[in-house]
Amino acid sequence: MVLASGSAYAEDRLDAVEAMAASGRAAYLGFDCLAERTLALAQVRRLADPSAGQDRRIAALVPLLRSHLAAGRRVVGNFGAANPDAARDDFVRALKEVGLPGVRIGVVHGDEVRLLVTALDAELPELGTTVGALGDRVVSAHVYLGADGIVDCLRQDAQIVLGGRLADPSLFVGPICHELGWELDDWDRLGHATMVGHLLECGVHSTGGNYEDPPYRVVPEPWNLGFPIAEVEDGAVTITKLPGTGGAVDAMTMKTQLYYEIHDPAAYLTPDVTADFTQVEVEDLGADRVRISGARGHARPDTLKVLVGIDQGWRATGEMSWGGPGCVERARRAEEVLRKRLEPYAAELDEVRVDLQGVDSLFGVRMAGGYPSEVRLRLAVRTTSLDVARTAAHETELLYFGPAGGGGNVTSVVPAIGVTPAYVPRELVPVRTEVSGS
Repeated sequence: MVLASGSAYAEDRLDAVEAMAASGRAAYLGFDCLAERTLALAQVRRLADPSAGQDRRIAALVPLLRSHLAAGRRVVGNFGAANPDAARDDFVRALKEVGLPGVRIGVVHGDEVRLLVTALDAELPELGTTVGALGDRVVSAHVYLGADGIVDCLRQDAQIVLGGRLADPSLFVGPICHELGWELDDWDRLGHATMVGHLLECGVHSTGGNYEDPPYRVVPEPWNLGFPIAEVEDGAVTITKLPGTGGAVDAMTMKTQLYYEIHDPAAYLTPDVTADFTQVEVEDLGADRVRISGARGHARPDTLKVLVGIDQGWRATGEMSWGGPGCVERARRAEEVLRKRLEPYAAELDEVRVDLQGVDSLFGVRMAGGYPSEVRLRLAVRTTSLDVARTAAHETELLYFGPAGGGGNVTSVVPAIGVTPAYVPRELVPVRTEVSGS
């Protein structure tokens, strides 16, 4: 069977989707639309508007998928983000507008577990506290769901399957297991399917985007990177991309993505399986084709990871630039001004950070460099007071009045929703599916 990546995050480009759909190469297009940050932002939108919180590209995406869907091919994605029902409604409207009524849409429910983590008073290990101790500051909790619900929707002839926090590789594990008839406790095959999903979920990472490190490593036409395509068989997969697209599919780009963000290659924990990539073999076939085999698997974890959203008040930022001789010293003086001006609000400021971008924002004092020709100061604060947040941001604008030569001020004040992990027993998370026509 053949699958392809359609998206790697919530704001990914759509031109690659149009080319992939038109090619007819893939029976399934998988859309990963979420990360911890994007799910938190989706929660912010839903808190402001109960009808929001889903992927915002659906109306623009469906016309690009018309030929793909009209041919009976399928789409799977975590388009739901914080609001799966709203995502389904967006698909229904868009499908009717392009003349495709009646397309069956499956929705996977069960990732919203705020009541569960509250009842369990779940531990929040990163914060050294519990859900109960934070009280009303806990605004959301979404568990990573695996392939089970996706497979169930596909068995009910859903042509589009969507959910909220469906785990990234599971978006592809579900279609693979459904099409090839693999059981969801066949751990070696699940390990293989998870490897395929991992190679597709990050989009152009697999075709050279994350591999590029000029001048040491470059790929052709990085402005036109093709999305990866997977030709899946039992025990092996061949990764490629559309002809005429930029980037590269070779042994090095595959190895770079294979070990990206998996922490332990012998025990990559997902909702579906504990995958083992330590025996993987990569064979470069040339012409942007790589065959990969050897993934294994063990029983899936007994717990599921949850992203808990926490109301942290407001985040305010402000920036200003200085250039030429003395720019660092003027920016340091501006930092001094800001810190003094913010002293009266110290009790209400939970966090204050000042960076000189180009000098110390990434490495602090650990990496010495030459004197820059320009520097940009960035103030960031977090506070529960909207008035204090606005005041802090405005103070950076007042730097136009000194030190001399400041310019390019921008400010922002937005709700601050933090996310932190928790873990819940798998058996306490019921998954429900709903399939209906558009």
